[in-house]
Amino acid sequence: MKNRLSFHLMIRLSAILFLAPCFSACDILGGGSSDGTDPIGGDPSPMGAVGHEYSIVTPNGVSNENIKVTSYEDEVSTVQFSGKVENPFFSEILKSMNDCQVDGNQVFCERKYRITTEGFQNVFENGHLTFMNYKADVGDTYSMKQNGRELKRVVTKVSKKDEYEYAFWRIKTVHVEETGLAMPGVSKIEYVGNHRFGLVGVKLYFEDGSSKNIPIFAQAENE
Repeated sequence: MKNRLSFHLMIRLSAILFLAPCFSACDILGGGSSDGTDPIGGDPSPMGAVGHEYSIVTPNGVSNENIKVTSYEDEVSTVQFSGKVENPFFSEILKSMNDCQVDGNQVFCERKYRITTEGFQNVFENGHLTFMNYKADVGDTYSMKQNGRELKRVVTKVSKKDEYEYAFWRIKTVHVEETGLAMPGVSKIEYVGNHRFGLVGVKLYFEDGSSKNIPIFAQAENE
């Protein structure tokens, strides 16, 4: 049962990597740059340009996945995910999500982001929330309220040397840990970013003590 639960949660997070989390009825805390709610600075990144595609390493149960920027307006990129889901349990989870549509074994999700040469932010109707800032310092915290729960993202590591293995390279990275999600079986999520390659990975930590790293690859890169 423990492995089955972790398997399905891993699929859920990998499939909606750029589309999660979906926060309805959320209130942004504060308004200063220190809490990550101001629009992040920097120039528009080619990773947020129309037509740009991302790829992820998906587990069994998800196939024909496509993650693509479909529009860019007012410095905000719309990212869409589509794919084939051949697991009834996973399909039921996606059907319950506001930003996903499931038709048979086909799934379609959409989410808006601000993607610049300085980082990534979720863009909601009532504000922004940073989840990756390449210029961050350890201890920086970005937070918001969602359905009475506090969603918190904390910078836990900023590497000073090339040590993170990414494809054929070792790179410097920024690590942000997220807590406060109402996800059974998941204790926290860790986002990993690099100023050149963007968001390079997401690591899921499960309540049973296990974890799963999901690499992310972008077509373009920052200069």
